[in-house]
Amino acid sequence: MSNQSILPPSLSADSRSIALEDLTRRFTSLDLTRLLVYLIDVVEPSALPHLAEQFSLFGDGWEMAESDEAQRNLIQSAVEIHRKKGTPFSIREVFRALRLGEVEIIEHTGRLWHDGQHKHNGIMHHGDAAKWAVYVVRLNQPVTRDQAESIRLILSKTAPARCHLGYLDFREAANCHNARINHDGQYTHGVV
Repeated sequence: MSNQSILPPSLSADSRSIALEDLTRRFTSLDLTRLLVYLIDVVEPSALPHLAEQFSLFGDGWEMAESDEAQRNLIQSAVEIHRKKGTPFSIREVFRALRLGEVEIIEHTGRLWHDGQHKHNGIMHHGDAAKWAVYVVRLNQPVTRDQAESIRLILSKTAPARCHLGYLDFREAANCHNARINHDGQYTHGVV
């Protein structure tokens, strides 16, 4: 923008008009990218907790989002999670956003019959009609006891209100004895 005045000649001597013109000139040199807070991929990390609060993510997974990338993913999927809250989709979407992998949800564990599809392992409630609202989440990776408690809290808010989590099962992705996981009581052997 040139330094030529845009004021009409009748206002060019007015000090208030000159100050206003100077102020509008400075606006064009401002960096407006800091105002684009809904571009989640480029927003400052210090703004992420405020966006999480705005999208009502506290209690819906924010506590488990440890890295900036996980926090950004959760914020980006917040609308979809809230839109389909109370469905198996919202449960799966929370696990995806937190980078906990794909999960299998087994619903109606009291309606399982001896048909060869499910293992009779003492945890499933074969033929128990009173357990119709119990569901199980099978994870593809192990989680710590602390993470399991956080997941239980998240699921209590995102799963259907009529349902109750039976347990988290990651026996299929059991801990390997390869020194990546310390045996300090934080990890279990597959069911939490």
